[in-house]
Amino acid sequence: MAEAYRRRPKDNTPRGDANSSQFASRTGSSSSGTYASSISMKSFSPFKRKKKQGSLMSRESISSSQPESQSEFILESHHEENDVEERSAPAPTPLPELPPNEPLPQEETDAYESAVESAVCELRSDFSSEARQLADSSLRHLAHVTDIAACMATSWGEFWAMMVHAAKHLSYARASMNAATSSCLLRALETIARMWNEEQEKGSQSTSGLARIAGGTFDEILRERSELSGRLGEAFTQWLHKHCREVLPHSLTFDQIVRADTPQRIHTRAPVRILTLSNSSTIRAAILYALSSLPDVAVHLTVLECRPRCEGADMAAQIYASACDTDRLSIQIVPDCAVGTASYDIDIVLLGADRISSTGDVSNKIGSLAAAICAKQLNKNVAVVVLSDVEKISPPGYDTGAIEHHPSSELTSAWAPATRNQLAGKANVDVFGEWFEWVPANFVDVYVTERGILGTEDVESVAREIEELEEYIFQQKTA
Repeated sequence: MAEAYRRRPKDNTPRGDANSSQFASRTGSSSSGTYASSISMKSFSPFKRKKKQGSLMSRESISSSQPESQSEFILESHHEENDVEERSAPAPTPLPELPPNEPLPQEETDAYESAVESAVCELRSDFSSEARQLADSSLRHLAHVTDIAACMATSWGEFWAMMVHAAKHLSYARASMNAATSSCLLRALETIARMWNEEQEKGSQSTSGLARIAGGTFDEILRERSELSGRLGEAFTQWLHKHCREVLPHSLTFDQIVRADTPQRIHTRAPVRILTLSNSSTIRAAILYALSSLPDVAVHLTVLECRPRCEGADMAAQIYASACDTDRLSIQIVPDCAVGTASYDIDIVLLGADRISSTGDVSNKIGSLAAAICAKQLNKNVAVVVLSDVEKISPPGYDTGAIEHHPSSELTSAWAPATRNQLAGKANVDVFGEWFEWVPANFVDVYVTERGILGTEDVESVAREIEELEEYIFQQKTA
């Protein structure tokens, strides 16, 4: 895997090397749970968006207006009134006091170092998991390393130093996808520090007691993270229903069609036409959630095949197998090279994200940029929607990711043997093997997250917060 940085289509110079980049959003504490908490931004509003000039469809035309009453928008799922109404920002939560800055222990640390190295190698070689799944894995690895550290550390500060050291290495294991990993680990450490402080105020200062708190915190965070797909699915469904009412009314009304062979009339509904790609658990869950929650909406899903591993076809199969009502779902799988033709008459381009820059640019699977550009060029009212966890937002200066080059054999294995033999090993013949590319923010209409709808100003605010948290915990800078 190459560690060199690739610039996005903007003149933003990354800071740091490939081993000191990309972190994502910070959230404060919440009474609803240890980890699932409100974003603390001074002017954050989940339904506020910044209008961008020159877009074929402004963000404000999609969802800047106040939603109708709940009686006009009823989902079968549970949701509270403030899920769809504009909310004021909560007050920022102060950062917790951190333990004394102590050095790592220098003796008898073989088990600790071996556990960290093994975890990093496992994450670095994992090319099948998505960004959120990698973040979950990194959290489990950190929990395991923490158990080992608890048996070695002789003080609170030493225990904390071992946790932070391990978290740094886990964060940088996959530089191209570490925004979610870094954010997840940083927020976990923030929560643990806060809970440690509360415990020490009660008089408990033993290392075993602190280890127990850390272990319980990891378990609670993993439990809450397992609910992220449902929250994202609900947020997308609410946005989709509003978009159908305001921009795609044809999707909610019946067209009368007279059959040539019979005098009777039948009613058909024009489906919402969605273009997507790759194999994203977030997108799968969102589409299935929308189908189950909006019985009056039909979906025509066009999926790019995503060679060489054909993840798009895998996702299409999984969606079809899990759909509650296949009568309202039609799927078309197309080769990547047909993205131009496939983009005609598309209502929505639905993209996931491996990283979102502080300015709103989106890093996703190769093919995302072509899908967004073609759809924007060919459809006046198309909406390019990025469906993503908030934690994938990177702080300013860490917006680019290391380029991942995959083996050329992934492409060449489909070639004729004679062609492979003719081109193999030629110094002036290159086989493209990059997996990710950047979609500039000006091609994106809306960011749908588990916290609500974000605009570019909101993305920038989240990026600044995670920058503050990264500097405070990883670099021990004063808040």
